[in-house]
Amino acid sequence: MSFSNKEVATAIVDFLVKIIDKKEVSDDNIDSLNVAIDCITDVFDFDRDAVKSVIEAKFNGDNLKQILTKLANETACETSGEDVIVNIPKEDAEIKAKAEALKLEGNKAIAQKDFNLAIKKYTEAINVLPTNAVYYANRAAAYTNLQKYDEAIKDAEAAIKIDPDYSKGYSRLAYAKYVQDKPEEALEAYKRVLEIEGDNATDVMRRGYETAKKRVEESLNQDDNTTDVERTKPASEAPGSNTEATPDFSSMFGNSGAGGMPDLASMLGGGLGGGLGSLLNNPQMMQAAQSMMQDPNTMQKMQAMMQNPAMQQMAQNFASGYTSMDDLMSNPDVQNMASNLFGGPAAGSDSNGDKK
Repeated sequence: MSFSNKEVATAIVDFLVKIIDKKEVSDDNIDSLNVAIDCITDVFDFDRDAVKSVIEAKFNGDNLKQILTKLANETACETSGEDVIVNIPKEDAEIKAKAEALKLEGNKAIAQKDFNLAIKKYTEAINVLPTNAVYYANRAAAYTNLQKYDEAIKDAEAAIKIDPDYSKGYSRLAYAKYVQDKPEEALEAYKRVLEIEGDNATDVMRRGYETAKKRVEESLNQDDNTTDVERTKPASEAPGSNTEATPDFSSMFGNSGAGGMPDLASMLGGGLGGGLGSLLNNPQMMQAAQSMMQDPNTMQKMQAMMQNPAMQQMAQNFASGYTSMDDLMSNPDVQNMASNLFGGPAAGSDSNGDKK
């Protein structure tokens, strides 16, 4: 049963009148209540003397307290047979604290380059609290450092599933996909990173996106471009001819570098006392390299190598002092790149490509 505003106002006035009659408030407050009653009766256009009859007719003589009590009891009866949903927090504070402590141990292991220990600690954190996307993304980073890209991808996808707006999940996924020579999938993941971060996207994120985008474009246009160039080239400009222009080898190591990579000549030369940096500036080295680079296939391999995020990361680690020359030259990725570039087995390998 519904009541009009005027009828509800009448019940309120009745309630206030009874308070005054029983002197349940002070004299000063009684004056205030009388003012309130006058205001209510004026607004809803009824007389104070008519209140009793309206209460008898519309509310069966019940006052406001009785009306509200009955309504509460009726509501309780209606819901008594329903299941009550109790909001229990998913993450107990103690459990979360334990998982965070394990994560910090994993972070410490990463800093010390003990990636296997880092994986162990992140795994323990996941077992304690499997709903935290950060733990999966961190373990993906550890797997990436061990070149276990399949495992890194699984963890990155798990992080994304838990938190679709966690940019590091997509970033880990993009890097692993690119290294696995899946630039289209890497590009989609990098695109999502930029969408999530917006104006907060870092230069590294933007370079990753641009590098993957360039690789996709090159992949799409490579066959068509090769066919068109070979069809239209004069014989005098065929690969290996004396009139073919010598590629600018030094530009591959210039200020911007392929795919936005830093200046490798300055990066590798600055802190080596003339080591690899001076080698890049050696005229004989440059002449030999330029002769080698006259082969379009070699040039293409070199450009692809310089655009590889793994190569960029290794160069940045080397420049920052995180990786020694011995570590760099013994890295399987570097050896494979050298093998692909020069057409022979990687340094430190036998004819089958296995390490000696």
